[in-house]
Amino acid sequence: MRWESRTTLSYFLSSFMGLSWVFLIAAFYFQSVELFMITMAFMLLTYGTRIYLKKATESVQIENKRRTLKLFKGEHDTLSFSLQNRGKLPIWSGEMRFALEPVLHVTSLESVQNTKNLHYYSVPFFLRKNERKHISFPVHAYERGATRIRNLQFTIHDLFGLGSCLSRFNGFSQTEVLIYPELSEVRGVEHLSTYEMGNHAYEHSLYENLSAPSGAREYVNGDSFNRIHWKATARTSELKTKVYERSIEMKWVFFLDLSVKRKNSPGQVSSNIEAYISRLAFLCTIATKRAVAFEIYINLDPEGPASSMVLETGEGNAQLSRALELMARIDDTRPLLSFERMSSLLKKQITERSVFIRIGEPFQSNEEEAFYGSLKNKGHKCYDVTMSDGHAYLNEIERIQAQ
Repeated sequence: MRWESRTTLSYFLSSFMGLSWVFLIAAFYFQSVELFMITMAFMLLTYGTRIYLKKATESVQIENKRRTLKLFKGEHDTLSFSLQNRGKLPIWSGEMRFALEPVLHVTSLESVQNTKNLHYYSVPFFLRKNERKHISFPVHAYERGATRIRNLQFTIHDLFGLGSCLSRFNGFSQTEVLIYPELSEVRGVEHLSTYEMGNHAYEHSLYENLSAPSGAREYVNGDSFNRIHWKATARTSELKTKVYERSIEMKWVFFLDLSVKRKNSPGQVSSNIEAYISRLAFLCTIATKRAVAFEIYINLDPEGPASSMVLETGEGNAQLSRALELMARIDDTRPLLSFERMSSLLKKQITERSVFIRIGEPFQSNEEEAFYGSLKNKGHKCYDVTMSDGHAYLNEIERIQAQ
């Protein structure tokens, strides 16, 4: 760990050190043994204080293991630190200080300082030589977001209060807290239909890739003669039918549109961002329960090599965990992408027929209508999540002729 330390002496000792040589000269000039002894005692006390603070500060270690704490909004958990004194000198009076973003509240500690973006907390500690202590405290997930322990530092005071050494951690804490959004119901999603394979066999199927056989199954009445797996039949002495890979996957594509749909507010993030994120989280859980693959697109600048905030296609609990983590990291201070840039990206990425679900303010421009119309004309099922009276509803976007 990279630490920067700074020692500060009390005003009395600092003033004395500046005048110590004057006192020594005066002691020799006046031949005062008492003044000489007092001066030397204070000089030794000053140097001893400096040495103690330096050695004690170098002996303290704070554990900084990589750890991620994952919570839903409103949940409680515990944050902890591990301090160790590896030196031979005891730490009589120590104080650890750190900061957290206001998305996370420490319930057992009073904040010592608050700013718009950070709340500061202080924890006193005492360490004997070669002692290790674990300091833990409960935290409350107050708002959706992602935060790390910031501005980690500790201060050590000497026994007589004549000096202190402040040591700041120069880097990022490895402890991170992710607060997932609430799950807010979207009504009508239970009626959402996707294309499924069905129970009837056809000679040519849109849902199977006839060039990619994946195995064989028992023959049943109605199976086509051309589908009989002759090698498997000869090997087992029972009629077998070929099974092919599915060629169409009606995945769900979520588009989280955070832009304000008013001409006098270009490039602004909607004030309903948390409501939209909560609806998206609910839809992702539904997709996971129904074993449907899904992907996510968000029209925020990711501040990196990617063209936008994107979660690639996946399914299952692992995909849901990645989706919730992505939503926890959404920062509404990032710039928005223009609709032209976002629609161009979606056209390139969405090549297979899919269920396209948009979450955001009602779209109004002709360009947006034309874009969703073009998706429907290509065979995509397009839905929009609309808000009314505090509830959210899933509605199919009416067919619009692409312009």
